[in-house]
Amino acid sequence: MKIRLFYLLIFITTSVSAQITLKGKVVDEFNNPLPFVNVFLQNTTYGTTTSDDGKFFLKTKKYRGTLEISFIGYKTQVLKVNQKTKYLNVVLKELSNELEEVIVVTKPKKRLKKKENPAYRILKEVWKRKRKLGLNLVDNYQFKKHTSIEIGLNNLDTVFIKRIFKQDYEKAISEIKYDNDGINYYIPVYLREQVANVYGNNKENNIRTDIEAEKEEGLGAQGFVFDRMSNTFQNIDVFKNNITLLQKSFVSPLSSDGFATYDYVLYDSIVKNKKKLYNIYFFPRRNGDLAFQGNVWIADKNYSVKKIKMKVHKSINLNFVRGLSFEKEYEVKNDSIYLSTKNAYDGDFTFLDKNESNKGLTIKKTILFKNYILNKPKPSIFYTQKNIKIRPDQYTKKQEYWKGVTDEENKSTYKLINSVKQKKEIKNITGLINTVASGYINTNLGIQFGPFWTAFASNQVEGFRTKIGFRTFKTKDDRFRLGGHIAYGFKDKKVKYGAEARYLLSYKPRIAVGLAYQDDIEQLGSVLLNTTQLLGRSFGTTAILNRGDNFFLSRVKKVAANFDYQIKMNLHVGFNLSHARIGTASQKDFSMNYLDEKGNLRSQITDVASDIYVSYTPGRFVYGLGVERRFGRNIFPTLVLNYRKGYKGPFNGTHSYDKIQFKYTQPILLGKFGLLDATIEGGKTFGTVPIGLLNPVPANQSLSLVKNTFSLLNYYDFVTDTYAATHLEHHFNGFILNKIPLLKKLKLRSLVTFRAAYGTISNNNIAINKSNINYNTPNKMYYEYSVGVENIGYGNLRFLRIDAIWRSNYTPPAGSVVSPTPKFAIRIGIKPGL
Repeated sequence: MKIRLFYLLIFITTSVSAQITLKGKVVDEFNNPLPFVNVFLQNTTYGTTTSDDGKFFLKTKKYRGTLEISFIGYKTQVLKVNQKTKYLNVVLKELSNELEEVIVVTKPKKRLKKKENPAYRILKEVWKRKRKLGLNLVDNYQFKKHTSIEIGLNNLDTVFIKRIFKQDYEKAISEIKYDNDGINYYIPVYLREQVANVYGNNKENNIRTDIEAEKEEGLGAQGFVFDRMSNTFQNIDVFKNNITLLQKSFVSPLSSDGFATYDYVLYDSIVKNKKKLYNIYFFPRRNGDLAFQGNVWIADKNYSVKKIKMKVHKSINLNFVRGLSFEKEYEVKNDSIYLSTKNAYDGDFTFLDKNESNKGLTIKKTILFKNYILNKPKPSIFYTQKNIKIRPDQYTKKQEYWKGVTDEENKSTYKLINSVKQKKEIKNITGLINTVASGYINTNLGIQFGPFWTAFASNQVEGFRTKIGFRTFKTKDDRFRLGGHIAYGFKDKKVKYGAEARYLLSYKPRIAVGLAYQDDIEQLGSVLLNTTQLLGRSFGTTAILNRGDNFFLSRVKKVAANFDYQIKMNLHVGFNLSHARIGTASQKDFSMNYLDEKGNLRSQITDVASDIYVSYTPGRFVYGLGVERRFGRNIFPTLVLNYRKGYKGPFNGTHSYDKIQFKYTQPILLGKFGLLDATIEGGKTFGTVPIGLLNPVPANQSLSLVKNTFSLLNYYDFVTDTYAATHLEHHFNGFILNKIPLLKKLKLRSLVTFRAAYGTISNNNIAINKSNINYNTPNKMYYEYSVGVENIGYGNLRFLRIDAIWRSNYTPPAGSVVSPTPKFAIRIGIKPGL
C-alpha cells in the first residue's frame, strides 16, 4: 500500500522540443544583482523574473521583439532582441522621484548580525504584534469565503494538443490557456468551487463555518486521489513560527527565530495611499533547509503585514514537487486590524525531476475573503452549532446562483473542462492517475479490480501466491460497497477467498454497517490491534521477499459484522461480532495444539467474540461522504481503545476470555529539529487461551520496513498475554546532513528510531500450550534501535529509506523451532510523497 503513489505522475516524462532562449543578468548602478525583476516580451505572454543572483532565463517561440525589464523603484528598460541575441547585461537606475524613501540593501556575502541588519528592527516589531493584530482584536466577526481548487496538466506542447483535439486543433489552441512560462500550454481537468460564511467568537474561541454552495466539474470528481491532491494546500498561517507542509515542518519567514534560518534584505520602502510600506526579501541561509524564499510588505506604523509572497526554495527536494508558491494579501483597517483578502497557492508536480521541459500536474487553490462584519455579535449558542456536510448533493445550487458568483476566468475553465473531459487521451491520463494512486483499475461495469500491490506474494506454506481483488465503485460517495478477493497458492494448491459488504445506514448521525466472510491464510503474529477491519489484511502474507523460513501461518475461516457510529467528526465508537475457526496452515510445520479444560488435545480454535472500540483522531482530514472514506496524510494524533469479549458455548465457542488494548500515536513537530513520531500501546488478556488468541509481539520477517514492528524478530519469538510497546521515530528533515558540505548536495535526510517491548504470560497459558512453539516473553524488555537515511532517489523521486538496525540480546527457549534472528540488519522502506 505504501507504494500506491509511486507511479502517480508517470505520464509526466515527455520532453518539449528546444526553444529560442534569452539569458542575462540585471544589476543596479553599483553592479549589485537585483532579484525578482520582471522580464517579459511585450505584446506576448512570455515572461519570467530574475533569480536571487539577478539572472534570468527566458524561452520564447518568437524570433524578435521588445524585451521589457521593470522593477518597482527603478526606471524600466526596453531592449530590442532577436534570434541572434544570446546574453544581456542590464543596468537599472533608481527612480528617486517615485519613492518617498528608498533603502537598498543587497543580500550580504558575509552574514550580518541581527542588530546590524536594517530588517531586524521592522521584524522585531512584527513579532511583538503578530498575536495582537487582525481578527484577534475584535470580539466577534463574520465574512464570506470563496474557495476555488483547480487541477490541470501543464507544460503541454503543440504536438500533444494536436493529438488530443485533432481537427478541432485551431479552435482549441485559441481557447487553451498558456502555462506559467508563457510558451507551452495548460489544460484544466478538474475545478471545484465552494462558497461559505464564517462566524467567529473570540471571547469563547468558537468558529462556525456554514457552507452556502458547492460545485465541481471534471474527470477527478469520481476519484479519491483528486480529493487528496486538492487538499495538498491546507491553510498556511505565516504568523506561526513553524508551517506544516506535506508532513514537514518549515520555518516561517515571520518566525521570531527566523534569523537562524533566513537572510533578510530590507530592499526598499514606498508610500502608497499615504502609508509607508517596507519591502523585505528573505532567503534560506543554507540551500536545502526547510524554508521559503520571497518577500513581504509591512506597514510602518502598526507593523502589520500587507502582502507576502513566498515559494519553496528550488534546492529543497520534495517527492514529485517541482515548485510550490504561496501568496497572501491583507487589508489594513483603522491602522490596527489586518484582514485577509486573498490566499493563493500554486503547486507544480512532476514525476522524475524538476526539469522545466517535463510535463506536469498543476494544483491551484485560491481563497477570496470579503463582506467582513466586525463586532456585531450573535447569540453564544449560534457559534457552537455546526452545519456539517453529510450528503454529496447537500449544497448543490442551480446555475442561476453561480452566474453571479463564478468569475469570468472560472467560467472559461468550466467550458474548457467540458470540452476536454470526453477526450480519450485526457481520460486515459486521469484514469492512470486514479489507478496508480488507489491501486484499482476501472471498468465500464461499475467494478474495479485491485489493489495491484497485493497481487503477488510468497511464503513457505503457499509458495508463490497470486491474488485478484475487486470492489464495486460508481462514485467516491457510494453508500453501498462490496469488495472481495480470490487467492491461490501454487505450493499448497488451495484457493482462498474473502468478501465484505458495507452500507452507510444513515448520513446523520453517520452510521455504517458491514458484513464479511473469509477463508484465507493470515499471519497472526504481525499485528496487535485490529478494530474495524473485518477481513484479515496482515502484511505477513503479502510480502514477496522475506527473511528466513516462515511456516507459522494460520488458516482462518471467519464471518464478522461491524456497526460503526460517528459521535462527531473523527470520533467513532463501534461494535464487532465475529465467529472464527482458527487452525494451522501447515500442520507438519506449525502446531497450534493446546489442552482444553478436560485435558484433551485440541488443534482447532473456535473464537466467538465481540469488540467494543473507541477511535479518536482529532484534526484528521477526511474525504468522501459514502460508506468508504479516505484520509489525508496530514499530521494528527490517534487514540484507539478496544475491549474484546470471548464467549464459550454459544455457536461452539471454545474459550471465554476478556482482552483490553489501547494504542496512542502522537506526531510531534519540533520545528527546524524535525518530526518525532511516537507510539505507545499495551494490552492484557484475562483468561486461559491458546496461542491463536494471545498477543505475539509484532515481528517483521519481510525485507522492507513496516511501521510499529520489530525487524529483527521472527513471528512468535515473543508470545504474551500482557504487553506494552513503544515506537519512537525521529526524522531530522535535513537538520544534520544539510550542514555537512559534501553530503548536503545529495539532499539526504537522517533519522533515528528506538523500539521496545515488554511482556509476560501466565503459568496457565503456558501449561495448556502443546504447540511446537515454546513461549518466550520479553520480561526483561526487548529493544531495537536504528540509524537511517531517507530522501534517497533521483530528481523528484526520492521515496526510499535505508535503516541500519541493531537489537538487544535475548535467548530463545530451549527446544524452540523458531530460527535464530540476526543481531544486525539493513532494511529498506518506501515512503511516497503527496
